Amino acid sequence: MVPVLWSLSACSNDPGSDGAQTGGAATDGAGAVASGGSAAGGAPVASGGASVASGGSSSTGGAGVGGSTASGGAASGGAASGGSGGSGAGGTASGGASSDPLSPGCTAAFQSPPPDDEQQTVEIQGDTRYYLMDVPDGADNSEPLMLIFALHGYDMNNIAVVDLFNFTERSGGQAITVWPQGEGPAPGNVSHWGDGVLESTWSANAKNYEFLEQVMSDVGERYCIDRQRTFIAGFSMGGFFTNTIACEHPDWFRGFAPVAGGGPTCSNASAQVAIMVQHGTADDIVDMTSGEGSRDFWLTQNGCGQTSTSSLNNCAFYEGCPEQTPVAWCTGNYMHYIPDEAASNIWSFFSSL
Repeated sequence: MVPVLWSLSACSNDPGSDGAQTGGAATDGAGAVASGGSAAGGAPVASGGASVASGGSSSTGGAGVGGSTASGGAASGGAASGGSGGSGAGGTASGGASSDPLSPGCTAAFQSPPPDDEQQTVEIQGDTRYYLMDVPDGADNSEPLMLIFALHGYDMNNIAVVDLFNFTERSGGQAITVWPQGEGPAPGNVSHWGDGVLESTWSANAKNYEFLEQVMSDVGERYCIDRQRTFIAGFSMGGFFTNTIACEHPDWFRGFAPVAGGGPTCSNASAQVAIMVQHGTADDIVDMTSGEGSRDFWLTQNGCGQTSTSSLNNCAFYEGCPEQTPVAWCTGNYMHYIPDEAASNIWSFFSSL
């Protein structure tokens, strides 16, 4: 089934280093917001906006799905504690659902891709919003590609996760990676996802939903995308947002992968998604109980059992889940950053769906 997001037409149609290692998210509920590094510098912007830094080279690799079988109950965890809010309507849209699995770009003349460090821009409700993308070498709109969104954390920017979340490299050219920039100043500074973050409360909002819709439409018009194979991953506050999208709009993406996040605080009883939740046991910014709460939320939503099979890098795939909506829980001895094993797990998970 083609994700619903592809059938929507958004209102607006105008055309460093491991910075993610310290990027914070709004903590669980009240309290101080953890700060983190953002990349800065002077790469170009496609149409207007401030100068931005370029992302570096991308890591490669990725384990295959599979592994040894293990038994045992799910680790217990607290309730999801992603702060208040979590709901928000998507951008106003029109148009009926499409059964065509291919995006309009599959019949369009191929456009030479911009450099992957050149910010692309769209206008959303009077605001200029930015995103980076990496189109594989050799793409020509004759073969459909996967599309993977990768969201940065609070007090970061999209440049900071280019190296860490580059699924174009990991896929061997099977996917386009998109790195949206959150709200706030132009890339090169800091930004966030959702209203109220300066008070450490998490709340998704309509502008961000509309932004994702518009980016999806923009990329799909230009390049050939398999609309049944679109995915989203997010780190820290981007992980909170990924969980929230999964709950509020479970039919927008085929699979979801929050890292070091939490939530969702969502009451959509019908939401069932394919999801991989990852969290470091030594995370001192977003406590591991937030990740455990997310895991338990989705195990309940999807009607999964309590036994699991070990696979990939320290991942447990739970038994009893519907075939189309597996739940995976991955942990490791790392702090609040995106280790290579987490990105490798995500690619293996997405490519198996």
